[in-house]
Amino acid sequence: MFVFRRTLGVLIGVWLFTASAIAQEPALAAAHGTVSKASKDSVTVRPRGADGKFEKEVALSVTGTSKIMTLSIEMRGGKPVPVQRDADAKDLKPQQSIAVIYTQGAGGPVLLSAVVLSGK
Repeated sequence: MFVFRRTLGVLIGVWLFTASAIAQEPALAAAHGTVSKASKDSVTVRPRGADGKFEKEVALSVTGTSKIMTLSIEMRGGKPVPVQRDADAKDLKPQQSIAVIYTQGAGGPVLLSAVVLSGK
Protein backbone atom coordinates (compact mmCIF):
# COMPACT_ATOMS: atom_id res chain seq x y z
CA MET A 1 0.00 0.00 0.00
CA PHE A 2 2.90 2.34 0.79
CA VAL A 3 4.46 1.79 -2.65
CA PHE A 4 1.12 2.58 -4.31
CA ARG A 5 0.76 5.86 -2.38
CA ARG A 6 4.32 6.88 -3.12
CA THR A 7 3.93 6.08 -6.83
CA LEU A 8 0.64 7.95 -6.94
CA GLY A 9 2.27 10.93 -5.20
CA VAL A 10 5.14 10.96 -7.70
CA LEU A 11 2.73 10.76 -10.65
CA ILE A 12 0.63 13.64 -9.31
CA GLY A 13 3.80 15.68 -8.71
CA VAL A 14 5.02 15.09 -12.26
CA TRP A 15 1.59 15.95 -13.66
CA LEU A 16 1.43 19.22 -11.68
CA PHE A 17 4.97 20.17 -12.70
CA THR A 18 4.22 19.46 -16.37
CA ALA A 19 0.93 21.38 -16.24
CA SER A 20 2.62 24.42 -14.70
CA ALA A 21 5.47 24.34 -17.26
CA ILE A 22 2.99 24.24 -20.13
CA ALA A 23 1.04 27.14 -18.66
CA GLN A 24 4.19 29.30 -18.56
CA GLU A 25 5.06 28.95 -22.25
CA PRO A 26 5.28 32.40 -23.85
CA ALA A 27 2.76 33.31 -26.52
CA LEU A 28 4.04 34.65 -29.84
CA ALA A 29 2.41 37.44 -31.80
CA ALA A 30 3.24 38.89 -35.20
CA ALA A 31 2.35 42.17 -36.84
CA HIS A 32 3.26 44.25 -39.87
CA GLY A 33 2.82 47.95 -40.47
CA THR A 34 4.96 51.05 -40.08
CA VAL A 35 7.40 52.40 -37.51
CA SER A 36 5.88 55.24 -35.49
CA LYS A 37 8.96 56.00 -33.41
CA ALA A 38 12.10 54.25 -32.27
CA SER A 39 14.85 54.65 -29.70
CA LYS A 40 17.61 52.35 -28.50
CA ASP A 41 15.24 50.81 -25.88
CA SER A 42 11.92 50.61 -27.73
CA VAL A 43 10.18 50.50 -31.09
CA THR A 44 6.62 51.72 -31.51
CA VAL A 45 4.80 50.06 -34.40
CA ARG A 46 1.52 51.02 -36.03
CA PRO A 47 0.22 47.61 -37.18
CA ARG A 48 -2.19 47.06 -40.05
CA GLY A 49 -5.24 44.88 -39.49
CA ALA A 50 -6.60 42.24 -41.84
CA ASP A 51 -8.69 44.92 -43.55
CA GLY A 52 -5.58 47.02 -44.28
CA LYS A 53 -6.47 49.79 -41.82
CA PHE A 54 -4.05 50.92 -39.14
CA GLU A 55 -4.72 49.66 -35.63
CA LYS A 56 -3.67 50.94 -32.19
CA GLU A 57 0.09 51.48 -31.79
CA VAL A 58 2.12 48.83 -29.99
CA ALA A 59 5.23 49.86 -28.02
CA LEU A 60 7.77 47.02 -27.99
CA SER A 61 10.70 46.86 -25.58
CA VAL A 62 14.06 46.13 -27.19
CA THR A 63 16.24 43.72 -25.19
CA GLY A 64 19.72 42.34 -25.67
CA THR A 65 18.29 39.37 -27.56
CA SER A 66 16.04 41.40 -29.90
CA LYS A 67 17.11 41.01 -33.53
CA ILE A 68 16.47 43.80 -36.05
CA MET A 69 17.34 43.44 -39.72
CA THR A 70 17.00 45.74 -42.75
CA LEU A 71 15.93 44.27 -46.06
CA SER A 72 17.16 45.67 -49.36
CA ILE A 73 17.53 44.49 -52.93
CA GLU A 74 21.02 44.34 -54.44
CA MET A 75 22.14 43.37 -57.90
CA ARG A 76 24.31 40.23 -57.89
CA GLY A 77 25.29 38.58 -61.12
CA GLY A 78 22.91 40.88 -62.98
CA LYS A 79 19.93 39.69 -60.93
CA PRO A 80 18.11 41.37 -58.02
CA VAL A 81 18.72 39.53 -54.74
CA PRO A 82 17.09 40.29 -51.34
CA VAL A 83 19.76 41.02 -48.70
CA GLN A 84 19.34 41.31 -44.91
CA ARG A 85 21.72 43.31 -42.73
CA ASP A 86 21.83 43.85 -38.96
CA ALA A 87 20.38 47.13 -37.72
CA ASP A 88 19.86 48.96 -34.42
CA ALA A 89 16.51 50.16 -33.13
CA LYS A 90 17.79 53.74 -32.93
CA ASP A 91 18.45 53.69 -36.71
CA LEU A 92 14.79 53.09 -37.59
CA LYS A 93 12.87 55.98 -39.10
CA PRO A 94 9.16 56.84 -38.88
CA GLN A 95 7.02 55.49 -41.73
CA GLN A 96 9.41 52.62 -42.56
CA SER A 97 7.59 49.37 -43.34
CA ILE A 98 8.21 46.76 -40.64
CA ALA A 99 7.26 43.19 -39.75
CA VAL A 100 7.70 42.09 -36.12
CA ILE A 101 7.49 38.98 -33.97
CA TYR A 102 7.02 39.70 -30.28
CA THR A 103 5.89 38.20 -26.99
CA GLN A 104 4.36 39.45 -23.76
CA GLY A 105 6.99 40.00 -21.08
CA ALA A 106 6.63 40.99 -17.44
CA GLY A 107 6.90 44.69 -18.34
CA GLY A 108 4.82 44.57 -21.55
CA PRO A 109 5.38 43.49 -25.15
CA VAL A 110 8.99 42.52 -25.96
CA LEU A 111 10.42 42.57 -29.48
CA LEU A 112 11.94 39.26 -30.53
CA SER A 113 12.64 39.90 -34.22
CA ALA A 114 11.95 42.59 -36.80
CA VAL A 115 12.58 43.11 -40.51
CA VAL A 116 12.45 46.66 -41.84
CA LEU A 117 12.54 47.77 -45.49
CA SER A 118 15.58 49.91 -46.07
CA GLY A 119 14.96 53.60 -46.67
CA LYS A 120 16.51 53.52 -50.14
